[in-house]
Amino acid sequence: MHRVLFAIPLGGGMPIFGYGLFLMLGFVVGLSVAWLRSRKAGISRDAILDIGIISIFAGVVGARIAYLLIDYEPVPGDSWGEWLAVWQGGLTFQGGLFLALAADYIYLRWKRISVWKMFDVYAPSLALGVGFGRIGCLLNGCCWGKIAEAGSWWGMRFPDYIEPMAAQRYLHAHNHEAWEALVQSLGYPAGTLPTIPVYATQIVSAIGLFLIASGLVWAEKRFPKRQDGQVIVWFLFAYAIGRFIIEYWRDDTPLRYGFGAFPGLRLGQWLAVAMVVLGIVFQLILNRKSRREAAGV
Repeated sequence: MHRVLFAIPLGGGMPIFGYGLFLMLGFVVGLSVAWLRSRKAGISRDAILDIGIISIFAGVVGARIAYLLIDYEPVPGDSWGEWLAVWQGGLTFQGGLFLALAADYIYLRWKRISVWKMFDVYAPSLALGVGFGRIGCLLNGCCWGKIAEAGSWWGMRFPDYIEPMAAQRYLHAHNHEAWEALVQSLGYPAGTLPTIPVYATQIVSAIGLFLIASGLVWAEKRFPKRQDGQVIVWFLFAYAIGRFIIEYWRDDTPLRYGFGAFPGLRLGQWLAVAMVVLGIVFQLILNRKSRREAAGV
């Protein structure tokens, strides 16, 4: 991983963060794909550009607010400027998605542009953009996985100063028995020292998102008579299911809201459930719209 990829020789040197760079690449690629898809949908490219700009600003704001409200742990000495340092990580995608959809809806209704058509045009771009963001997560060292089983094909060792590696050293130093029990349960020999690989959840997530983007484009061609809005519903369900599953291998957020024997779910899983609910609401709206059109209402 490389948090700072290089520095621009301005002043004392302007660092270019891998996370921020790949967020920007995701935006550019996503906007370009939507731009190319707009003509077939009958949507002006000016509207595509407007929605892209609105979405990126509303998305980053929503993602940062969700992170600060739900997952941020203040560090003594942090200034308010740390709240704005999105280029260093700390974004919760679902929070950004919900605010971006709301902002886009208001704009599209104001401009009298088809909401469902625009959402469908941008659905593959969403998957691509988040996929590039996950590569940024890999470079930043965030969104890491649990300690990998011995010999796992997707185990990855990060630098010692990254949080999952530091957590291993802390456990080894302060609860040696728990460390030994953990590593032996994962197939490592007794006496294994930190640091050992963790699951590369960022890479798997990125691959999954690129596959979702490809799958959405394929499904559009496979079902040409679908109603407007169906593609964004497919995206919501596909992303939510994939996110819910990959969270079982992630270890960057704690389990929350457990009760009784139920230990709770991670933040990403709770928000994935919210995305499924949103997808169901969208699908019900589309079904009602289809029935009304069939009845000639």
